[in-house]
Order: sequence, then C-alpha cells, then structure tokens
Amino acid sequence: MVPADDLADRRWLVLASAVVSFFAVGATFFAVPPLVPQLVDGFGLDHLLIGILMGSIAVPAVGLAIPLGSAVDRWPARATANAGLLLMAAGGTTFALASGFPALLAGRLVFGAGGLLLNLLLARLVTTAFAGRELSLAMGVFNSVYPASMIVMFTLHPILLRIAGWRGELLALAALAVVALPLSNLALPASRRAGRTPVPGHRSRGRLTPALVGLAAAWALFFGVYAAVFTFAPEWAGGDAGALRTVALIAWAALVLAPLVGAAIDRVGRPARWLAAALALLALVLAAMALGVIDPAAAMIVVGAATAAALTATYSLPARLAPAANLGFAFGVITACSNLATLAGPAATGAIRDSGASWRTPWATLAVAALAGAVIAAWIREPRPAAPLPPGGERSGISG
Repeated sequence: MVPADDLADRRWLVLASAVVSFFAVGATFFAVPPLVPQLVDGFGLDHLLIGILMGSIAVPAVGLAIPLGSAVDRWPARATANAGLLLMAAGGTTFALASGFPALLAGRLVFGAGGLLLNLLLARLVTTAFAGRELSLAMGVFNSVYPASMIVMFTLHPILLRIAGWRGELLALAALAVVALPLSNLALPASRRAGRTPVPGHRSRGRLTPALVGLAAAWALFFGVYAAVFTFAPEWAGGDAGALRTVALIAWAALVLAPLVGAAIDRVGRPARWLAAALALLALVLAAMALGVIDPAAAMIVVGAATAAALTATYSLPARLAPAANLGFAFGVITACSNLATLAGPAATGAIRDSGASWRTPWATLAVAALAGAVIAAWIREPRPAAPLPPGGERSGISG
C-alpha cells in the first residue's frame, strides 16, 4: 500500500484515481440526453418534465456545494470518496429501475449529490497533490475527462442501447462507480490527519475574499453562457444528426486542448488572465454567430478552445486565492455559482427564443455576458505563486 502521508509523492496515482472516478460522473451524466426519446415514449413525459429532469442534477450543487466544500476540508478523503461513489451508484440504479417520473427525479438528485461530493473532493485532492508542481497540467487532464466522457457515451450509446436496452445501459454505468472504488481506496489516504499541516488555534473557516468573489462571478458567467450554447447550438446548426456532430466538436476541442493549455499555464502563469482571454474569445465567437459570419463547425471549435482554457484556468486559481485548509470551501463557492448559472443561462436564452427573436438576439446577449465575465476575470488579482517545493519538502496537505 502506498504510504498515506504524502500525496505529493503519489500525485500521479491520485490524478489517475481522479480521472477514473470523474469519468464515472461524466459517463452517467451524458448518458441521459440521448435517452430522451426512450424516456418520452416509456413514461409519457412532456418537454417541461424532461427539462426538469435534466436540470435536476445541478440542484444539489446550488444548495450544498458550499457546505460540502467546507466539509471535504475536514472529512477523511477515502471515506468521502467512497460515499460519493456509492451515492452515484445508488442514484444511477434508482434511475435505471424507475417506474415513473418521481423515481427518475429521485435518481438524478441522488446521483447529483454523489457527483457533487466527489467533484469537490477530487478538485481539492488534485490541487493539494500538485501544489507547486504541474498543477495546471493536472487540472487540464482532470477537466478533459468530462468532454471525453461525453464523446465516449455519444459514440457507444447506440451500441449499448441495442445490446442491453436503456435500463441495462444505465445499470452498467452505475456499476462504473463501483468499479472506481478499488483505485480510489488505493490512491487516497484513510486517516483524517494524513498529509495535513497543523493549523494553529481554532479550526480555519473559509471566507469570501474579493478575488474569490470575482472568480465565482466570472466562472458563473462563463458556465451560464456555455450551457446555453451547448443547449441551443444544435438547433442553430440545423437541428439534425449532423448538427449534433458539429456541436460535439466543442468536446473534441476541449479534450485535446485542455492538457496543452494546462502545460502552458504552468510555464507562463497568470491563470486569471487566461480565464479573461477565454471569456473574451467566447464573446468574440458569439458575436460572429450573431452576425452570421462564421461557419457552425468553426464556431464550435472556437467555443471548445475557450472552454479548455476557462476550465483549466479556473480550476488552477483556488490554490492561489485560498489557504490550503480552505480549498474545499473555495471549490464549493465556484461550483455553487456555476450550477446556478447552468440553470439560469439556458432558461433565459430559451425565453428570448420563445419571444420570437431571431438567433442574433440570444447570441448577442450571451456575447455581452461573456464579455462582462472577461472584464471581471481581468480584475482578479493573484498573489505571487509559491516556488515549487523540492521532493520530500514540507507541503500543506489535505484533510485525508
């Protein structure tokens, strides 16, 4: 067994475990959108209920991300990861065996709670394990898992549906969370004190600093815009199977570019400037979409590039803006804001479309929102980063 008191020396094992566990989150999340026809036919759901079902996964994050983020700063890492994975398995199983809408909704909510707990813990673990060394590269790899899971599920869905039916497909994905347990237990420390740097005096509590508030606001604006683009771009691009493949270019671009952007941020620093640039790029491509001067495929590739930079830069920033003892709290704040924006962005964009507006109006509105996010991100002031620690050097640990 790997020693439990040095996350830094086994940081790549921690990252591998995070990748496997986070893939289980993304695979189940992205398995549901292709199942909409089966859910409509099998349960008689209308589009409002489908929308509620799809958005419900973000509900736990809106209310629980901040308290759970603070909790993962203190809870044992191994037990917390086990709880998150088992909640995901339970939620996925409930959804797969559901006999009606209430059970479908309950399954999504339970899965969302488990995925939230795991996401907060993994972000904190990777940040701590890579503190001072290759952090942005690690975050690029970590965040590339999400688009990778989308690509895998959109590719395998027809095969899994034909072989096992939609219930069998969801049960197999629920089993993925269980499969992730052994590597998670190998990589993560069991003791609450493992790798932890003592903090003098009473227990540290997270607090909102101006820089963290700015990051949360910029991240919320990005995610609200991104969710709206992902929701409505297929219709804008033609509404057929080819349009879905076109919009999938967002995921392909993010998958390829996120690790590369991470390595670049590690080399040149200033992740807040990278976030500002990503939001400015997003505003620019949305303006081009509003004016009708860009091809849909090119637009989705640019959106994917902006996504890769925004994801990697944002997840690199909490380590610079919050003390090591409060990383979970910091990730909880930005996660709560991004999930609230995930609910609001597509709804507001849909309302604009329902009013009879052409595509120019929603795309232009989203461009303004992205530009506002860029201005906020450019305002974030980062403290000078700490020098990389030598092997075996003292490091702030995690409440393992």
